[in-house]
Amino acid sequence: MRRLAAILDADVVGYSRLMGLDEAGTFRALKACRSTLIFPTIAAHGGRIVKQTGDGLLAEFASVVDAVGCAMTIQEMMLQHNEQVDGQRLKLRIGIHLGDVIVEDNDIHGDGVTVATRLQEIAPPGGLCVSQQVHDQVSSRLEFPAIDFGKRTLSDVHGPVRIWRWQPGEASEPLPAAPPGERPVPDNKRPSIAVLPFINLSSVGEQEHFSDGFTEELIATLARCRWLRVVARNSSFTYKGKSVDVRKVAEDLGVKYVIEGSVRRSGNRIRITAQLLSGESGMLLWAERYDRTLDDIFVLQDEIAGQITGTVEPELGMIEFAALRGHTAADMDAWNIYLKGLWHLYKFNLDDLKISKELLEQAISLEPTFAQAHARLAYVHIQLGWYGPLEGRAERIGDATRLAERAIALDSREPAAHLALGRALALGGQPERGIDHLRNALRLDASFAQGHFALGQVLCYVDRPEEGIAAINEAFRLSPRDPHLWTFHNMLAIAHYQSGRLAEAAAAARASLRQENVTFWPAMVLAAVLGAKGPFEEARQAIADLRRLRPEITLAGARAEFYFGSVAAMSEDFVNRFVDDLRRAGLPE
Repeated sequence: MRRLAAILDADVVGYSRLMGLDEAGTFRALKACRSTLIFPTIAAHGGRIVKQTGDGLLAEFASVVDAVGCAMTIQEMMLQHNEQVDGQRLKLRIGIHLGDVIVEDNDIHGDGVTVATRLQEIAPPGGLCVSQQVHDQVSSRLEFPAIDFGKRTLSDVHGPVRIWRWQPGEASEPLPAAPPGERPVPDNKRPSIAVLPFINLSSVGEQEHFSDGFTEELIATLARCRWLRVVARNSSFTYKGKSVDVRKVAEDLGVKYVIEGSVRRSGNRIRITAQLLSGESGMLLWAERYDRTLDDIFVLQDEIAGQITGTVEPELGMIEFAALRGHTAADMDAWNIYLKGLWHLYKFNLDDLKISKELLEQAISLEPTFAQAHARLAYVHIQLGWYGPLEGRAERIGDATRLAERAIALDSREPAAHLALGRALALGGQPERGIDHLRNALRLDASFAQGHFALGQVLCYVDRPEEGIAAINEAFRLSPRDPHLWTFHNMLAIAHYQSGRLAEAAAAARASLRQENVTFWPAMVLAAVLGAKGPFEEARQAIADLRRLRPEITLAGARAEFYFGSVAAMSEDFVNRFVDDLRRAGLPE
């Protein structure tokens, strides 16, 4: 659900330093400030505390006047408050923005929250910074002698933002403004995208509400991809009903990519087309058509928006990776080093995984709070457990667990962090805890194809292959060109084999062998399937193919592939059956 809200972000100035001076005293002082001053003031002004994050908090207000009045009252009262640490008075920075937010499980996120956070980060100690939208609303309704801080470019925010600054007792003389840009500049650090209102091509006039609703659903679903910067609905809808040049739109909104499309209805059937274009050249990068029966409008919107998001995300990833070929880490920032690391990760071989590990470690050294880099480095350690030597696997899973936990500590809403932790826990002998984290990843991003696949995989680990197949099929639906595609097919083969559907298992294993980046695993699965069902001539050929991919493999080696330390990824009964079928196929001891 989306709504307009006044968002207040507050943080204690120098909290880490104060904790170093006096941990107990700092915690006690902050607790006293919150309970006697901050929380009651927010409640008195009609605000709702959304969440607390250590020394910070996020609150929302229905009225922007109430939000600013609350912030001014808090800062004025903090001046009189006598809580000190090592002789230093606690001070807050506060940022306030009026914008569109996405509401989910009593939390809020989206561009509006990001702007409020960035405003807080540049606010003066003991004061506040507000956006132009906030100032416009309160300047004639509240005594708010703010200083024009000029247009500033804020990290992770589309285009420059005009900012106003206020401190208790500060004279309202304008400060020199940062040089304003005439237009927003594309955020070259991370991919940015705008979704133009989908055009209603139907003769049914009332269908307009569906095309608008679908566009809003797609924007909200794309916004869950934490590595994408998605233009808010209000900006995108300024182009509704206009004939536009996507290059001009991209320039105006400061984005690298644009999605546009149409909706056409005929009777009870509906067709949605979508296409992804380069904002710089206008070149068509991807297009798809979706034909459905119009039964439940909301289910249909959710399904297709999820499928478009699940497809566009890896498409953009491949485009972004391709642009980095030939670049070295020396001339890239943390984000591009991270992308290069992903490019090597998806090669799925030992040498590239080692390079990916080095690159992701460099990204973290440049940006220590880069949650996604920690999450993907955890994932690399898991893959090194599969692709590297069998000895040291348990240590790899331990490293992956620590890195994933660190990623969640940095950003608890990062789906890739919960994915990595879920897989690490499952391989480390705690599959039920792993399933909980994988479900968390999907609650955060229902279009996360890798999350659906990983959940299906772990459900097979705990002998629930039918549920596993459903989850893996959802991964296929959401990302039909995923760089993990060979693993999708391979795990589907294992699940069908687990359930006794040997023909389906053989077909899935063969499909896996046709994919890029494939390893010996589907060849091993196919050999086991044919060992169980025959014909044995094909089983012998499958063993020959397997040994071309993995020359040294034996029955003992095949068994060891399922183990990470003393615990097998799958049940002992399954592993024994699998090894027996490989023996029947002709794999030597």
